[in-house]
Amino acid sequence: MTTELRRTDAKAFFANERTFLHWMNTSVTIGSIAAALSGIAGHAHRNWGNDYIERAVVTRAVSLTMLAMAILMAIWAGYNFHRRNIFLEAKLDGPYDSRALPIMLAGLLLLSLGVVFSGALIRLMDQGVF
Repeated sequence: MTTELRRTDAKAFFANERTFLHWMNTSVTIGSIAAALSGIAGHAHRNWGNDYIERAVVTRAVSLTMLAMAILMAIWAGYNFHRRNIFLEAKLDGPYDSRALPIMLAGLLLLSLGVVFSGALIRLMDQGVF
């Protein structure tokens, strides 16, 4: 069994770095949205009276879920960047893809946004718009 030397293009290292930066950008965006939701929930809990306490708790739960997703995404991005970098330096044949995290994050984001949407819809129904 012979191992032949392969040449790794510099483009592959830059692509790995770009992928890492894109995941970190998405993580920061989701974390920022979570922080804004948490701030709004805290303000509603303190200043808008008892009518909004239940909604503030739901909003805070959604924001904490999104914050956990952002932290998980940042950790996973760092892990994948490091793992792919090892593969590239050793000139190995992957696997370079990551299938579990995007599917899980998409599901959790859809769930979080669905909760926010349903809360807004319920509020409109309470006001008699629908």
